[in-house]
Amino acid sequence: MDVEFIRFQFEDGYYGVITKNGFKIGVRHIQMIYMIASSITMGFIRGSMGVAVLAVTDPTRRDDTYIQIHNWDGKVQGAVLASFFFGYAVMLIPSELFLRNIGGKLLTTVILLVNGAFCVAMPTIINRGGWVAACNAKLFMGMTHACFFTLNQSLFEQWMPPNERKFFNHLVFGGVQLGIIIALPISGLLSSAPLGWELVYYSLAMLALSMAIISGTLTASSPGEHQAVGDAEKEFISDSLNSYKKKEINRPWQDILKSPQFWAVTGVHAASNALFIFFLAYVPAYLMMYGISLEDSAWYSMLPFISMASVYILMRPILDWLYTVRYIHYIFSASFFRKVINGLGAFGIVMGLTMLPNFPRDWSYLAIITLSAILGLMGLQFCGFLSTYKDMSENYSGTLMMISATVSSVVGAAVPFVTGLILGNDMCNRESWRVIMLTLASLYILSTIIYTAFGSNERQNWDHLNNNDKRRFGHYNGVRVEPREVQLQEFGHVNLALQKHEIDTTL
Repeated sequence: MDVEFIRFQFEDGYYGVITKNGFKIGVRHIQMIYMIASSITMGFIRGSMGVAVLAVTDPTRRDDTYIQIHNWDGKVQGAVLASFFFGYAVMLIPSELFLRNIGGKLLTTVILLVNGAFCVAMPTIINRGGWVAACNAKLFMGMTHACFFTLNQSLFEQWMPPNERKFFNHLVFGGVQLGIIIALPISGLLSSAPLGWELVYYSLAMLALSMAIISGTLTASSPGEHQAVGDAEKEFISDSLNSYKKKEINRPWQDILKSPQFWAVTGVHAASNALFIFFLAYVPAYLMMYGISLEDSAWYSMLPFISMASVYILMRPILDWLYTVRYIHYIFSASFFRKVINGLGAFGIVMGLTMLPNFPRDWSYLAIITLSAILGLMGLQFCGFLSTYKDMSENYSGTLMMISATVSSVVGAAVPFVTGLILGNDMCNRESWRVIMLTLASLYILSTIIYTAFGSNERQNWDHLNNNDKRRFGHYNGVRVEPREVQLQEFGHVNLALQKHEIDTTL
């Protein structure tokens, strides 16, 4: 097989080179389409939660004979919403440690079935068991969503050649965001139907159960288990993965947890996740304070998430290209560049959160524009600090992201609970919303100051696999035959063109 060396890429527990050949479209891409559809389904469930909880307590439907309306105050609503996110936070690390090597379509199908079963049973759970039973159900649903992320990674490792993973990884996990965007207006529309909030859950159940059937019948855990995959594609995937082999490594847990640079970027991550969950759970309720109906507020709540996705998709490649422009990277260090981008986004977010509570009731459209600008600026902020994990560690960036995501999820899970406590019985109290907005702004100010003071994009001293030589990764090209192995130098510190020339010369 003709093989071309493209570039060297590191990931936690892997080593090798990325290769390619002429094999393009195959069954693996159909597998990715099904994974994208499953991600959209999970995002749909996640995005419908805030609207569904509001519909459960919708006072305009209190005398409706079709559905039962419950008298849940802000504290109860916050507890129900927080349960899902606490379940998500609790299972992130266990799923990564225990499910990553199990993986497969079976567990993915089970997760979809569990979510579908809970959704179809949710009206009965709420009407018969009350908010406590709803909290328990949401907790288990959140735990399955955390496992879904890990199982997708496991399927990627079995199906996708290394050079195709990045693109499809963005598509699959972007499907969750797309699902959230679609879910907000549709759940608002369904909540206005005669069956109201119950129809929202029944629709989610139909969607999840349908995807479970598709996942269980039309997908496979690996190319070898899929009957439609031809021998040529199996050989292509197998040969590509043989050059990117699993390697057991000992992660420097103590050094990571003692690193102030890591906790600095984790603080920014936690603040951004807190804001994201607030928007996901409470923006429809906030817009109803301006006299907007639940159906319309659900439609308007979609706009901030579209703004965030658009800014991130457009600005990320532009900013990455800008930093590679000649002389730019000589004038500004990576740390300074990332901190400026993060600071600009954080400054705009703080200004927006400070202005929002002061808008009069008839300024609803300006409030919607401001909310969209806030999440759009968070998309800009993502272009800054999210690259810090890779800059700090090229061997353990996935580990850094996993720990940071867990901490951020715990902080984010507390947001609905605290918000509910502040709102209490009056969901339209402007002063309560002011306290919530200013608290989020203060969290952003504190995290930005810490990140600016202690954050660093320099590669850390503990980022090495060979204690005797911190300059080398100790990764080898698995395609070559011993004893003519060449140790690949540190990515980003060696000219790649020269590296490729040296490899071609030795072949």
